[in-house]
Amino acid sequence: MKKREIPVMNLGISLIILIFMNVCLAAFAVLSLQNALSDYALTKKTAAHTTQYYKAVNKVQEQLAQKNTELEKQWAQKKTAKQKEIGQKEIGKNRTAQKTVKQKLVILPEINIIESVSKRQQLVVTLHLDKTGTVPQYYIKKWQLCSPEDWQADESLDVMKSIE
Repeated sequence: MKKREIPVMNLGISLIILIFMNVCLAAFAVLSLQNALSDYALTKKTAAHTTQYYKAVNKVQEQLAQKNTELEKQWAQKKTAKQKEIGQKEIGKNRTAQKTVKQKLVILPEINIIESVSKRQQLVVTLHLDKTGTVPQYYIKKWQLCSPEDWQADESLDVMKSIE
């Protein structure tokens, strides 16, 4: 009987394939870890920016509420001044008091509110006066994130030089 010999080549190929698979799995593990760390850093930046943005939004909303209460008070003063004016016309007294009341009432048709979000961004809100309802109110006409500085191109590097 002849002895069967085990070929060395079959054992070497399977070992090389096993080593190659382990190297590939290690590379994928490193790439996955790097991707997870960069996603985590981006999430932290996004969370910080979102928090700053909503703080600015809350300040703008408070200012809008304040402007609307001031407008409501002015509207009530104007209404009472008109009622007094009608009563004084009937009686015919003190016309100078009417003029001083009218001079105090200042209602702006549009108000711009600028609130800083970060060093590079600010929230610009334009409020518009709407008198169609029973009581006039300011409504938001424009709501935009803007840069406080004008953009300027960086021209410090001479990439392409002309040959003359």
